[in-house]
Amino acid sequence: MAITRRNLLLGAAWMGLLGASPLRAGETARLSGRAYGTTWSIRIVGTGPAPATLDGIGAILAEIDEEMSPFRPDSALSGFNAAPAGWHASGPGLLAVTGEALRIATLTGGAFDPSVGPSVGRYGFGPITGERTGTYRGLSIRPGAIGKTEAGLSLDLCGIAKGHALDRVGRHLKASGHSDFLIEIGGELLASGSGPEGRPWRLGIEHPETGALYARLAATDIALATSGDRINRYDLAGRRYTHIIDPLTDAPVANSVASVSVLHPSAMTADALATGLMVMGAERGLALAEAEALPVLFLLHGGETLDARASTAFAAYL
Repeated sequence: MAITRRNLLLGAAWMGLLGASPLRAGETARLSGRAYGTTWSIRIVGTGPAPATLDGIGAILAEIDEEMSPFRPDSALSGFNAAPAGWHASGPGLLAVTGEALRIATLTGGAFDPSVGPSVGRYGFGPITGERTGTYRGLSIRPGAIGKTEAGLSLDLCGIAKGHALDRVGRHLKASGHSDFLIEIGGELLASGSGPEGRPWRLGIEHPETGALYARLAATDIALATSGDRINRYDLAGRRYTHIIDPLTDAPVANSVASVSVLHPSAMTADALATGLMVMGAERGLALAEAEALPVLFLLHGGETLDARASTAFAAYL
């Protein structure tokens, strides 16, 4: 069965902590829990995780929450947002994610912008309040610190932090001796090695309007991130409002894109790119994907059917 966001989340409701014992052929250890207001799940092939490995997973997820949650007034991110203009000391995790967010912001011409938090909050999708006073260009990093040019500039890493968490947990599992696993956090996926049948993991992309399986991908050592307008939205006065904000208009995205799926070795990069490409739209987004050799699939609203547009690099995974 291909693994999609929906069936993986439902299948993760059972938590099997099998200990550090060998598994029979075709078996996987299954772990699950909650973090960042959503669910996470892990499938490990070969040997069940040791208690120290489990403790490490929990510690990683908690550390990222303490660093990057805009919902926590005591997080490092909230402290930065409340601080005046200037340079502010930062831990390595927050610094690395901010640096990648700014890189993707530059790559997408501002379609992905970590300063968009106040606009997200204004439409009811996030906790950051106040007026947006600038763009990503007012944010910068240097060793050990993050800077902002205006006191009102805020940092919102919700479009990239889950991907960072996937990467961190994946590195932890590999350091603990596991090479074959699949991690999911809130619908984002990171696949490593082989599935329980000894073949590449089979990942599914959902139909963005019905939630049914749309496409199957054979993938290994890759992350899959999808942004779309089916979940986390509301309709008001005949208009659809999604949680994805166009930083150039400070309003929810209003284009024909139903979803964008991105494959990348870094889940953090895939996460941010999916958001940025959703904002850019199919024409500009595919041009960027071709220029950067990115495996990307756009699904566009088209009346009774979806219009699928894939980059050249995406075809290798079908």
